[in-house]
Amino acid sequence: MAKKEKRISINALERIAKEQAPGIITEQWYDIEVSIKPFLPLMEMLEFCMEIVDTCFLDDGDFMPEVMDFIVKSGVLTHYANFTLPDSISKRYWLVYNTDAVDMVMRHINLAQLQEIVDSANRKIAYICNSESATIRAKMDEFLESVGAMQEQTEDVFGGLSQEDVGALLSAVQSSGELSEEKIVEAYVDLMRRQASDAPAPPTLVEVK
Repeated sequence: MAKKEKRISINALERIAKEQAPGIITEQWYDIEVSIKPFLPLMEMLEFCMEIVDTCFLDDGDFMPEVMDFIVKSGVLTHYANFTLPDSISKRYWLVYNTDAVDMVMRHINLAQLQEIVDSANRKIAYICNSESATIRAKMDEFLESVGAMQEQTEDVFGGLSQEDVGALLSAVQSSGELSEEKIVEAYVDLMRRQASDAPAPPTLVEVK
């Protein structure tokens, strides 16, 4: 009979983790007391990651990878340490790049975790960009199908018109200042009415006495 593998208990692992987990570090930086967390808990790690992702996209959906490194440095100060940064992006940028605060904090944090946060943000951004591209491609395919269907309908409706009739129809649509299916139909109906009114009257039957 095979010997049953002895499993390490949760309590034993938790005891070792408590012994190894570093506590809050206090650093004197230019006569300022800075509190630094060497490691972020799960929820704060997720918050930091999404903060990087969200800030790289503008309200109109435009992607700005140029700000990613700056956002990471800002997050190092606000998530790992007790720094407060201004809402003004330009002022925040000036503060981050004109002090050694980021370097000071990074000397005390778990760099492996920080790298994992950045890598996760990159994967999330790639997923969003690929999803947007797929959506755009689907919409383009749908648009092309609609154009093709409209072209077939147009050929069915206007197939019997002469070149002069088509020219008159296009002129009517153009003069309306708007190109839409409704305007095309209106112009077509108007053309048919005018052609009917211009057509010679049918011959009158003369009663033979």
